[in-house]
Amino acid sequence: MKLIAATVSAAAVLLIAAPARAHVRVDGGDAPGRGGYGTVRLSVPTESETASTVGLTVTIPGDVTLTSAKVLPIAGWTAKVETAEGRVTRIVWRASGAGLGPAEFGVFAFSGGPWPQDRSAVPLPATQQYSDGSAVAWDEVALDASEPEHPAPIVVLGEATAGHHNNAPVAEPEPERSGSQITQWILIGLALVLSVSATLRRAR
Repeated sequence: MKLIAATVSAAAVLLIAAPARAHVRVDGGDAPGRGGYGTVRLSVPTESETASTVGLTVTIPGDVTLTSAKVLPIAGWTAKVETAEGRVTRIVWRASGAGLGPAEFGVFAFSGGPWPQDRSAVPLPATQQYSDGSAVAWDEVALDASEPEHPAPIVVLGEATAGHHNNAPVAEPEPERSGSQITQWILIGLALVLSVSATLRRAR
């Protein structure tokens, strides 16, 4: 029992002492609803101790049809939304300056949709480029409770909501009928009745 307790204690110390591995991940944002539109915000830390992050490429899975996407401007960076056959395929950010240094991180955001209606989460494989020419692919999806070495960012979709930015039908508003229109129709009806009555009198 003492040996087991000592082993558990040592493991706990190691877990506490081990720093959490930083990686590209979805960080908050206006969680898109299933079938709707929303904002995705990616947190991108620089893991290298010597090189800077100078590029980020996010790939939209082939079975996800985003028909539009708009990026949030970032000072010192350019962004391009790539499309093919009516859907967004990739979003590419490039640093126009020094990029993100070893002790820095950046936030890259885009708004788009419509997101799938038949699932609760969508992985967004990402590739992080460094100033020394190296690249890290964050594209692994966990098959169990454990976290892979290079996990893909995951967009968690919220409940489907009705509105302008989804496929839910929007009822057309009924035309309003003002008081003057109603009065006009009443007067027209009375005029018709009087006209018919006068015609009958002449016939007699």
